[in-house]
Amino acid sequence: MNQNNDFDNRYNNQNPQYRSYNNMNQQYNYNQGNNQNRYSPPPIQNTNMYNTYINREQITSAPSKEKIKYGKVLIPIIVIFIIAIVGFASVKLYKSMTAKTRTFMIYMVGSDLETESKQGTYSISEIDGEKIDLKNNNVLLMVGGAKKWHNFVDPNEIAIYRLTTKGFEKMKTFEVKSMGKSDNLTTFLDYSYNNYPAKKFDLIFWNHGLGAMGIEQDEISSDYLSISELNTAMKNSKFNNEKLELTIFYNCLASNLHIAKVMSNYSEYMVASEEIFYLSKALNRLNFLEQVTTNATAYDIGKLFIDQSDKVITNYNNTHSKKLDSTLSIIDLKNIPKLDKKINTFISSIDVNKNYYKISNLRKNLFTYGTSQTKDYDVVDLYELVSALEPLSNDQKSYNEVIEEINNVIAYTSNLNDHSNGISVYFPYFGSDTAIEIHLNAFNKLWNDNYNTFINDYYDIRSGAKQLVRSERENNINLLENGVIKENDKLTLYLTDSEKEKYQNAYFYIFEKEDEDYTLLLKSNNIELENNKLILKDNRLLKVDDKIISLVIDDDTMYNYGTLSNNVDVLEVVNFIDSKDNINIVETVLDSGIYPNSGLIEYDDYNKISFYILKYKIDDILGEDWKEMVEKENIEFDKNNYNMVLDNNNESNYYVMVELFDEHHDSYYSRISEIK
Repeated sequence: MNQNNDFDNRYNNQNPQYRSYNNMNQQYNYNQGNNQNRYSPPPIQNTNMYNTYINREQITSAPSKEKIKYGKVLIPIIVIFIIAIVGFASVKLYKSMTAKTRTFMIYMVGSDLETESKQGTYSISEIDGEKIDLKNNNVLLMVGGAKKWHNFVDPNEIAIYRLTTKGFEKMKTFEVKSMGKSDNLTTFLDYSYNNYPAKKFDLIFWNHGLGAMGIEQDEISSDYLSISELNTAMKNSKFNNEKLELTIFYNCLASNLHIAKVMSNYSEYMVASEEIFYLSKALNRLNFLEQVTTNATAYDIGKLFIDQSDKVITNYNNTHSKKLDSTLSIIDLKNIPKLDKKINTFISSIDVNKNYYKISNLRKNLFTYGTSQTKDYDVVDLYELVSALEPLSNDQKSYNEVIEEINNVIAYTSNLNDHSNGISVYFPYFGSDTAIEIHLNAFNKLWNDNYNTFINDYYDIRSGAKQLVRSERENNINLLENGVIKENDKLTLYLTDSEKEKYQNAYFYIFEKEDEDYTLLLKSNNIELENNKLILKDNRLLKVDDKIISLVIDDDTMYNYGTLSNNVDVLEVVNFIDSKDNINIVETVLDSGIYPNSGLIEYDDYNKISFYILKYKIDDILGEDWKEMVEKENIEFDKNNYNMVLDNNNESNYYVMVELFDEHHDSYYSRISEIK
């Protein structure tokens, strides 16, 4: 399936040196970290004007009769003005006296996560008003953005609810509009601020995460809240002047520098995940609100959320074959500007033009988050990126300062992923041109700094080289010199010297041909480069009850596509397969298209299973859009009684093609070879 082309259509509207953190899991001193004086008076902007005004007042003579006449008019006005000020102050005083300790605001965009697999409903059911301290806390919920809800929410409206001991009570409704628009979020923030006063405000986002592009994908409008729109929403709200204390991102890939840079203007702290943030009815996290006390700090609450998340993930891992990662951290946003400044100093010491090929090669080898099915998000750990780039810099001092500031920004982290150090950053490499341009356009609107210039320059070199290569070709695609052959029972492709020099990575495609259809048997990057030979290391095929099912092997991940269904729902899913012991499905997730797979499906909740066979229309002259020309043949099996095996490829007649990626991540294809 061509995820990049899917992305284009929907939006045209190894590891470097290892390190040791001394205080990654520090018990952060919140009082020291929360000493910003947000209430001090602003500095005088024009001292000359101010001094002139004072001097003029000092030399003015006694008032004349004319002035006294005006004074008779001014005195009542001044009195009224004073009364108004006193009245306003009294209202503020009353509000402050009646204000609760906290107002929690949950912005939940249901999307396909709710429509298809009830994930929003599960999360809402975790919030129990009888167990939460509602005497001291407000809990507000704004919901929408899904075609179907499986609870009390009406999909034909957007609504704000208030939590009571009896459940959520509807307070205000709006007509359906995109929850991916900034004004919708601003409306919720201002409504909460004006109607539910509190000493502190906290915001929880719930939905898909799109890495550095944004959050909150609305299923109805196919729209999402970009980081530019997130900035606009916050800037236009009451929290432009009075910061949130904590923002929790219940989203994938949100613990990145770009979102943190936006939120540092509007929130003291944020909690987010570098990697995919899994959702499931077994992963109940929002009940952490039951543990919030009146004296809890932002750090305390963030840690409560992380500890609850780690607890349910540990329980899940103890009862499931698939082991989930946890990459949550508390980010001290007041330190983000200093980190950003240090990164910009460090990155300016690296010459992109001189080091382009080295940068491209090291970027390829970095662990990239959220890469199951789609690689458009290009999110890498900031520490790992900086460490990888360090040999290309001539400024050791600025490198050390960046590392120090990363440590200062991460108030707390808890992760089960060796690559994760608390905060990530966008660096274009694997993504489609459309995805990269969306990222860079958003960044260019917000920032004009050295890092932004660096990745723009890197992409300009890459795209320019791709255009040059494509202008010289005779066919619709870049063609490799040779086709695949079978040598010593291994599928092998011989590369020319220039092709080997270009090589970064590749996939083998194995097809079975019937008329004009090419049925995909295997797509795999389990490849060895030996001298000038590309060799497919594992040529086994997936068989279910002796029927070959389309299989994808991507690095160490093996998966296929299919459906799960019961008497009510039919879900398109991705099945991840374990091949170490018995061949079996270890994880099933909602197939969310271009979005990272975060919706874990409970396999036992469904009684029917089907697997897809993917069929492509491929002409004699392969076109760039061949991946779009796919049909899914749905083969149903007995869910409780089928036999799944990985079997050696003994097909007597099949076809093979290789897709090679160069240092610009441009594709080159071999001609389709018939193997007998």
